[in-house]
Amino acid sequence: MRVRAVAFRHLRTKLAVLYAALFAVALVVLAIVAQVMIRTYAADAVRAELATSGSVYDRLWALKAQSLTGSADVLAHDFGFRAAVASGDEPTIASALANIRDRAGVAAAYVVTDDGDVVGAHGPLATAATRFAAIEERHDVVVVVRDRVYRLVRSPILAPMQVGWVVLAIRVDAAEMRALERLSSIPLIATVMYDRGGGRWASSDGSIAPDRSIDALVHQSRAGRPLETLDLPEGRAFALVKPLVGIEATPHAAILIRYPYDAALAPFLPLQLGIGGAGLLGLALVILGSRRLAAGIARPIAALDAAARSLEEGSRATAMVEGDDEIGRLAASFNRMSAGIVEREHRITHLAFHDVLTGLPNRAFFRQALDQAIAGVLRSDGAVAVLCLDVDRFKVINDTLGHPVGDTLLVGVGKILSRLAPDALVSRLGGDEFAIILSGRFDADRPRALAQAIFDAMRDPVLAGEHHVVTTVSIGIAIGVIDGDTADQLLKNADLALYRAKQDGRGVFRFFEPALDAAARKRRQVELDLREAIRCGQFVLNFQPVFDLKADRIGGFEALMRWEHPTRGLVQPDEFISIAEETGLIIAMGEWALHEACRQASQWPEHIRVAVNVSPLQFRNSGFQAIVLQALARSGLSAGRLEIEITESVFLEGEGPVVDLLHRLRAMGIRVALDDFGTGYSSLSYLRSFPFDKIKIDRSFISAINDDPSAAAIVRAIVDLANALHMETTAEGVEDTAQLDCLRGEGCGNIQGYLFSRPIDGSRIAAMLAMESAIAA
Repeated sequence: MRVRAVAFRHLRTKLAVLYAALFAVALVVLAIVAQVMIRTYAADAVRAELATSGSVYDRLWALKAQSLTGSADVLAHDFGFRAAVASGDEPTIASALANIRDRAGVAAAYVVTDDGDVVGAHGPLATAATRFAAIEERHDVVVVVRDRVYRLVRSPILAPMQVGWVVLAIRVDAAEMRALERLSSIPLIATVMYDRGGGRWASSDGSIAPDRSIDALVHQSRAGRPLETLDLPEGRAFALVKPLVGIEATPHAAILIRYPYDAALAPFLPLQLGIGGAGLLGLALVILGSRRLAAGIARPIAALDAAARSLEEGSRATAMVEGDDEIGRLAASFNRMSAGIVEREHRITHLAFHDVLTGLPNRAFFRQALDQAIAGVLRSDGAVAVLCLDVDRFKVINDTLGHPVGDTLLVGVGKILSRLAPDALVSRLGGDEFAIILSGRFDADRPRALAQAIFDAMRDPVLAGEHHVVTTVSIGIAIGVIDGDTADQLLKNADLALYRAKQDGRGVFRFFEPALDAAARKRRQVELDLREAIRCGQFVLNFQPVFDLKADRIGGFEALMRWEHPTRGLVQPDEFISIAEETGLIIAMGEWALHEACRQASQWPEHIRVAVNVSPLQFRNSGFQAIVLQALARSGLSAGRLEIEITESVFLEGEGPVVDLLHRLRAMGIRVALDDFGTGYSSLSYLRSFPFDKIKIDRSFISAINDDPSAAAIVRAIVDLANALHMETTAEGVEDTAQLDCLRGEGCGNIQGYLFSRPIDGSRIAAMLAMESAIAA
């Protein structure tokens, strides 16, 4: 069970209670020590008195024995008595015994002959006298007869030889104990105890019920430890036991001398009351003094507390400085801290709702402002529009010119937007993304006009440090409450419009249309389905043959990924590859495709190669080379039979690392092909940077090769360039014999397209190769 500390609302109460508690603890400790000392002193005094009384009793007991023995000796030495005993004159003996019983005041008198006969009254006491006369080593014993304690003394009868014993019996009772009590200086209580059997002792006068603890005291007394405390019905008492020697070795009677515990402590009661009263008086004085002291300490602290509460509620607060002690210095420090907190709160509030770089409102401020603008539109006839802007190719600017230039460019863009939209809220949402809120009553054409004005202003280079940066922005526009009646919905729809603007070539603006939301939902569903497809293994590979025109046979296959959706059926790559690249899922998909293509290709003839398309995102992955090595090692495919196809878009984020990786792949023996050649804007520089093994001519040139002389000229130029650089060529999208004849005439080395074969399942490749071999034979 946990004990919770008591909480006090006021410091003065806490201090007063603390001091009072400390004094109370000290008082309790003092009282305990005093009580222990008093009880120890009282116990020592009682034990000393008990020991003295025990010694006195021993002396009295011995004197009593001498007196009784003297009376017995007088009778035993009387000539007439001895003659009567020797002659067996019982009347004379009885008369003599009656005479001594009256004269000595004993309970009984007997003559026990050497033959064991008893002259005198008969009964249990006479039997005890006979047993006593039979032992030689004791002349004074105590016996218990019918719950009564008797003391027996004896004297021998000589005539002239011993003919018997004179035995006198005196009762040891309460009257004799009272005489012993009167000899003590303290009111002791003496009681005769006897063993009732089984170690249970009781008093002969019935004042103490049978108890076993007396037996333990008897044994302690015989062992030399006679003093002890005893719990009796009338209470606890100090006790001293005097065992009385009997006929047997084990005593059956004893004298218990006791002194009540309360009586022993009674003389010290005034001292105890005095200590308690003094303690209570001291406690009261401590409480009064501690309250005055606590009030003096707590008053300035209470003032500090009140000032701190005011500061907590947001208002400026100061505390009165009293004196130059620690509390006064604390109050002065608090005042300085209060001023600093207020200043920092203003600064923090500004930073919490404003962008550090541009000083424009940030996303949090923008969101609150948009909520208020939409609420205002719902209450009145006003309008609200959101423009989301994104600086085009900002990452390229950062990478080429450096982040300081990029930051300066963002500041410049923010200034341009603020200048063009003084009646609107311009915010920087993060990165290179800005947003503008138009609210209230504005012309319906105002969002379009503002977007166009931004484009016009961005045509001029923006001064960023020492650089004049030429850039554009893409803008998405959503109108409330038509395109959304909540801040989240309106901002999301403006983002969708911005995404469409970037898809449409950047540097344009687009208004939100419901179809954009439907497309976004579709893309989100495709992303979720792709994750499930990766987890459940729903992808398969189809292979399109690549025909070697020079060898007149199949030279390889290109691996093409297909998605077997559980409900939509077979999904073509153009429906999901772009989404996979945007979400990064293409990395896991491409790794699986590489492993699966190598596994199946390892079962083909040695002259057949397999080509695998690699996404730019996958190619820039730091572990791509290890993935290729692992795929070759697991499948057992030789490196020379694997062909990696990349597009020139892999060079957009830096040419150096890409070329280094291409050289490492080439060193492993892997072939590298440049796909969709001729569709980029700097393909020739890439050919100069790295000697590819193959160039794949894009299908856009092949489809027009018979009808467009310029297309034929481009194909001819590409083939001549590849031959000059010792590279192979593959024409994609060959669909009729006219295209084939033209490509043969131009010297193209390989073709790929529906004219020869559509992509087929991997299980059909063996049959296709077998048919080709049969035709060739």
